[in-house]
Amino acid sequence: MHPVLFSIGDFDLHLYGVLIALGTILAVAIASKWGKEEGFDKDLFTDLGFWSIVAGVAGARLEYLRVNAAAFAHADLMTMLNVRDGGLVFYGGFVGTLVAFAVILGRKKLNPLKVLDILAPMVPFGLVFGRMGCFFAGCCYGVETDLPWGIEFPVVEHTRAPSGVHLHPTQLYAVAYSAALFGFLYWLRKRKVFDGQVILSFLTIYPVLRSLNEVIRGDLQRGYVIEGVLTNAQSISLAIAVIAAIGWVVLLRKHRARVARTVKAS
Repeated sequence: MHPVLFSIGDFDLHLYGVLIALGTILAVAIASKWGKEEGFDKDLFTDLGFWSIVAGVAGARLEYLRVNAAAFAHADLMTMLNVRDGGLVFYGGFVGTLVAFAVILGRKKLNPLKVLDILAPMVPFGLVFGRMGCFFAGCCYGVETDLPWGIEFPVVEHTRAPSGVHLHPTQLYAVAYSAALFGFLYWLRKRKVFDGQVILSFLTIYPVLRSLNEVIRGDLQRGYVIEGVLTNAQSISLAIAVIAAIGWVVLLRKHRARVARTVKAS
């Protein structure tokens, strides 16, 4: 475990940030390739990638500050903005990114569902890198366990995980299910029957996986909506699952109507 990749004087380069940057760059490159194959402007996904970083980091940090408001009650601005060693909440970043995408796609008058279907597999792809970063930073750790694959974090500077106890490697669980979800969405992208199917699949499956992983999370930074019962992430997952369910109903009806019109016309 190496939270800091290297240091130069007072500057520390955290592996967490390096992995997130690497995941983002690769995700943008892959999405740009897929977008070009589907006839989109070659610069579209570069623009979306840039604003996903800006809006995503802002949203992720704001959500982290909201969840941990008490800890930052008397912090200065620089402390609040410091994200080099972690302190980002995925769902906050996800919402921030969607808002930025809605503005950009609306201005360009593009089909948002078609674009989001291209981008959807890139979310779990990026999460693979992000959760590896969490592992090296020692954040988002699990509860204590006696299972043979439990992880004991060493005593190192900058880590957030407790040392000397075996913990569920919830970060690595997230890496595994994110990789599997990416594989499924990659497979589905070429086989979808209507625009929006890939993003809806992500919005349906990910909240379930995240909520299950939350059950064995042990870090105190995640926050609770109902103390000891429903975590902040689980409540957001529930809201997203409801929105996805509505989306399935609406888009399936539209798809069936289109099929019916096609059959009638033929």
